[in-house]
Amino acid sequence: MEKNIEDMVKYNENAWRLGAVDAGYVLFGMYYTGGGVEKNKGVALRYLLDSARLGFIRSQRQLGVAYRGLTLRDLVDKDEAAAFEWFLLAAEQGDRTSATNVAVFLHEGRGVDKDDDEAFRWFSRTEDMPYGRDTSGFRGLAAFYEKGIGTDIDLVQVYKYYDLLSPGSAPDKARLEEQMTPEQIREAIRLSRQWQEEHNIFVPSYYGLEYQEDGTFQ
Repeated sequence: MEKNIEDMVKYNENAWRLGAVDAGYVLFGMYYTGGGVEKNKGVALRYLLDSARLGFIRSQRQLGVAYRGLTLRDLVDKDEAAAFEWFLLAAEQGDRTSATNVAVFLHEGRGVDKDDDEAFRWFSRTEDMPYGRDTSGFRGLAAFYEKGIGTDIDLVQVYKYYDLLSPGSAPDKARLEEQMTPEQIREAIRLSRQWQEEHNIFVPSYYGLEYQEDGTFQ
């Protein structure tokens, strides 16, 4: 087992020298945790920074999280302006999680001037981004459409995004239904199903199943 780890270290170090930027992210993890090599946080940070500067999305996102002060607190000091810049670089390459963070920072004015119009634009872009969790940004979009932040209030869009977040959003959908007409609800469900079909991603509501109090769908 130890020999396998040593071989893995050598393989990734060689891959890194040959230009494989993802190997830099792997080596960051090894040197940070001491997996197969002597723990060295300075070397770990160098690999993380270098791979991020070369455009590796996971490294950019990890630096954003680190500078935000959520993890790796022993590696970098909290710096929300730096966090925003790293999230922005990853978001510009299509990373949904980073784009969601960019939108939150813009909305809250963390490390950057507050700008709700730009925050809404970034939340909206998460719909068609290729990387990260499929529904990242949808809860933010639902909140912005419901409160009219950076856009007009639109309960059809709110319901659509909550429907895409099923099953956890069942209480939110029930709350909205009290304010909507049957026609609005049908349109929201149509838009939700259209998005699911276009992206080949399906939630229980697509099949006509409804969330039950016991946590099942029937």
